This record gives sequence, C-alpha cells and structure tokens, in this order.
Amino acid sequence: MMKKSFKNVLLAVSLFFLFLSIIAMLAQQIFYPQYIDAQGVLHETLWVPIGAFSFLLGLIGLTVYLMILIFKSIKRWIK
Repeated sequence: MMKKSFKNVLLAVSLFFLFLSIIAMLAQQIFYPQYIDAQGVLHETLWVPIGAFSFLLGLIGLTVYLMILIFKSIKRWIK
C-alpha cells in the first residue's frame, strides 16, 4: 500500500475547496438570486458564506503547498 505524502493530500484538499467554492457560488447565482428589499436589506442564502469560506480555505491550502514546494527546491539548491 502506498502512503500519500502530506503535499499531495494538501493539494487535493485545496483543489476540492476551490471546486466547492465555485459550485456554491454558481448555485447561489443560478437558483437563489440575491435581492434588496424595500427596506434596503440584502437577502442572500447560506451559499455565499460557504463559497467564500471554502475559497479562502482553498487559497490558504494552495499557498501552503506552494511554500512547501519553494522551500524544498531551495533546500535542494543549497545542497
């Protein structure tokens, strides 16, 4: 059985969260359009925070993944 490295798992999870954010935002725009009522209150569903939070998690994960790649390449270059 092959053990998955932390780097590969991090990349997969980050891409999953980015994909989830795209799906959540598309669902919001297609099925539940936002609107402002007569009192000026914005009405939106839970899809917006889910999309925004998953987008941030995906970006943070990809940033950590790229930092790991950069540090490993610098470490190889120094040796």
